[in-house]
Order: sequence, then C-alpha cells, then structure tokens
Amino acid sequence: MTPFTPEEKKKFERIKDLSMGVISKLDNNKELNIKRYDALFKSFEANPDLFRSWSVLHDDSLDSTLQILQLPFEECRMNQIKNAADFLGISLEDYIYYRQNDPRGIRSKMKVPVGYVNIKRVQQILSKKNHYSTDIDDRSLKTGDVKGESKVSGISDNEVYALKAMGADEALKELLGPRSDNQAEKRQMYRDIAQNGFTSLEDIKAAVPRAQTTSTTLNTINTYLLACGISSDLITNTLETEFTLDQALRKK
Repeated sequence: MTPFTPEEKKKFERIKDLSMGVISKLDNNKELNIKRYDALFKSFEANPDLFRSWSVLHDDSLDSTLQILQLPFEECRMNQIKNAADFLGISLEDYIYYRQNDPRGIRSKMKVPVGYVNIKRVQQILSKKNHYSTDIDDRSLKTGDVKGESKVSGISDNEVYALKAMGADEALKELLGPRSDNQAEKRQMYRDIAQNGFTSLEDIKAAVPRAQTTSTTLNTINTYLLACGISSDLITNTLETEFTLDQALRKK
C-alpha cells in the first residue's frame, strides 16, 4: 500500500468535501447516504490504493465527473435541490438577456430556470438543427404532432421556455397552433397562402370556428379521460366529446 502523495491528498480532500457537502443537502432524514459515503471515504483514507482504483485523476485538475447514487432511491424535494445548488454556488433561476433590436441585449421580464447545457447537445443543435422546416405534413394520427421527416419543424420544451421568456407569444401561437397539432387552423393557413400568398394569425382565428380550434392532443387526452370515467374540462364542461357535440349540432 502506497501512502497518498501531497497532491493526491489534496485532491482526495477536495472530492470528499464536495461530495459530502452535496450528499448532506440531498439526503433524507435517515442519513443513509451520508453514512454510506462517509464509510467509503474512510476506507479510501485507510487504503489509498482503493482510492486510486476508484477514481480517475488527471494531471493537476479534477476533470472527471463524480456520479452520486442515492440509496435507497428517493426523489429529492425542491428545497433539497435548492440547498445543494446553493452549496455548489449554482443559480437555478436568473434573468437572461437576448438580442433583438438592441445590440446591448434586452433582459427578460422575469427570472427563468437556468442551468448548464451539455456541450454535445449544443454541438448537435448547431450542426443538425439550425433552421425550421416548412414541411409539416408528416404527422401522428393520434396526437396530430409532427413526426418523421417533418419532425425538424417542431420545437423542443427548452425552445418554448426561451420564446416565453422573450415574450414571443405571437411566435408561440403559430408554432404551437397551425404549425403544430391544430388541423383546422393548419388547413386555413394553407388556404390563405394558396389564395393570397400570405396569411396571419388574426385571419386564421377569425376564419376557423371556435369549436374546431382545439388541438388534436387535447382532444385525444380528453377522450381518454372520459373513457376512464374521469370528468374533464379540457374541451367542454360536459361528459361528451367535441365530436359528439358537433354531430348533434349538425343534425339540428
């Protein structure tokens, strides 16, 4: 057994202090994980060779990721995550700045969730998804959302958050309306473009009856809930689907 070198001892203490600090913030009242990792680090102090085989230390830096496994598994509460983030000096919410007409940037109206972005994901966005497709024909029959070759025209949750933080409500109405799973608005948008060469959200909303403006996804979820005997007000306040109500109106 070879004792710790001064540099290895310094790295070991850094890993131990950081790990135990985070675990203490995330652990439950039984302190099972605290005891587990405390015993682990004590075994490393007693036998440095175990620590060398367990960890990967490069040069003079800590460039490896330590994954903390909680046993038994219990989902952390938000206040525990907040305490751990504060311990690490990580901000979970902050104002963001975006460029529009002002080159200095415009601050978001309110604080939004922020976090570290995986570099591989950023590279994927830059190389694979640097524009939105105008093709939205390939759709799921169940949800009405784009799929397959048209999937690139959809937007992710993070992009929705970003647009919302920017106050781009009109852009969201288009991306989550006629360009998403609202078939009636989609048909009206195509009709306007074919006839006039352009369209607008106001014209689409005015031309499509309110009874047809609900999304395919909401109709699907509403139908499933009603089939389970669960009352839902996603579409109407009755126990009938919108299709049933529409057919009744047509018969009258």
